[in-house]
Amino acid sequence: MFLYRHADRIVTVTRGLRKTLIGRGVDGGKIVTVTNGVDMVRFRPTRKDDALLRQLGLEGKFVCGYVGTHGLAHHLETILDAAERLAADGLGDRFHFILLGDGARKQALRAEAQRRGLANVTFVDTVPKADVARYWSVLDVSIIHLRQTELFTTAIPSKLFECMGMGLPVLHGVAGESAGIVRSEGVGVVFEPENSEQLVAEIRSLAQDPVRYASYRSNCLATAKKYDRAALASSMLGVLHGALAVRR
Repeated sequence: MFLYRHADRIVTVTRGLRKTLIGRGVDGGKIVTVTNGVDMVRFRPTRKDDALLRQLGLEGKFVCGYVGTHGLAHHLETILDAAERLAADGLGDRFHFILLGDGARKQALRAEAQRRGLANVTFVDTVPKADVARYWSVLDVSIIHLRQTELFTTAIPSKLFECMGMGLPVLHGVAGESAGIVRSEGVGVVFEPENSEQLVAEIRSLAQDPVRYASYRSNCLATAKKYDRAALASSMLGVLHGALAVRR
């Protein structure tokens, strides 16, 4: 609070955090929101990487992917539950899940998938940044998920912006501000966090509706321009110049 009181400018990455600070008595006039965004050079529309599809055995499948930290906050058991439901419905060969990344729960999740015999789930260890876009390219949809808790309602997972840049529709299992972006911009579907039944229903629905899928993809590409890091960097420079002006 000492730092907040004495700062000339405060930058938050979500509007929810700005609202929280104002609620704690911080002067809203000096708080500016500059969200995270996407590197439009690295993350852009690209055709599926055929070599990677063959390597992972994903030809002809509808691929759902999670790319990011496998931690306690992410409750990726929800994805395993969804994979198990689809396999039980005889759709294990039609729908496949990729989980790429590392974290405190990675090994436990891998062991749990093996225990359940989930042949429609593939774990991929962390890859170099230069290769991440290749893995995004083989996905049909991206799953973004966090635990169902009030704590995350002010969070905006940065992978949402990367998905937009790739033109990749999202299945968004995060409540709050980020869900509002998904809905208002029409870049995917919001489902209740930790609700695997709803996730399965949305996957099946989207896979059967190419018109809606194409609409989400188009909206992703249009919306990504609003979150171009080059433009956001200009906004940040404006904040810094404003802070200097106050000092002078």
